[in-house]
Amino acid sequence: MDQQQAKKKFYKRWWFWVLVFIVIIIIAAAGSGPQKSQEVGSNQNSQTPSSSNNQAVYKVGDQVKLGDAILTVNQVELSSGGQFAKPAAGNQWINLNITIENDGTSQKYITTLGQMFLMDKDNNSYQVTPTDRVLENPSASLDGSIVAKTKRTGWVGFEIKKGQTGLKFQYNGSMFGGGSIVIDLGR
Repeated sequence: MDQQQAKKKFYKRWWFWVLVFIVIIIIAAAGSGPQKSQEVGSNQNSQTPSSSNNQAVYKVGDQVKLGDAILTVNQVELSSGGQFAKPAAGNQWINLNITIENDGTSQKYITTLGQMFLMDKDNNSYQVTPTDRVLENPSASLDGSIVAKTKRTGWVGFEIKKGQTGLKFQYNGSMFGGGSIVIDLGR
């Protein structure tokens, strides 16, 4: 039996087909390339998006489409904490009320921790932080699934140093690439 397995062609072994499958997935993911965002609606106070490093930068209230998702930052709030928790000394929370509409034909999953970031004027990146908005009302979170042709509105928060300026919100269409949306928060 060992001699028979040794003579078996490499393409008849299970590991060869697993390797082929992995290569096909990598090629398909790389071939799709990053998607471009485009504005599909705006608030009345909005201005034309500015461009930074070939990346369009939108304003609060703009409806921006990336793939099957239409994202709108509805509201920006600064917070020094709530009843249950407070940011670290010298820091503050920034809460964003966001609506994501699934314009596609299949369910879409949103994970704030892997898809959403905040950047300051020095290009420091901040990850999602549980803030007073979500801690006091866990159902207000944006995480979860969005059925096709529906939307979800919720809060996402970040902890930043007090006085930080040039804040921009970044939404990545996927944790594995797929383009991004950048919103200037006006702070």
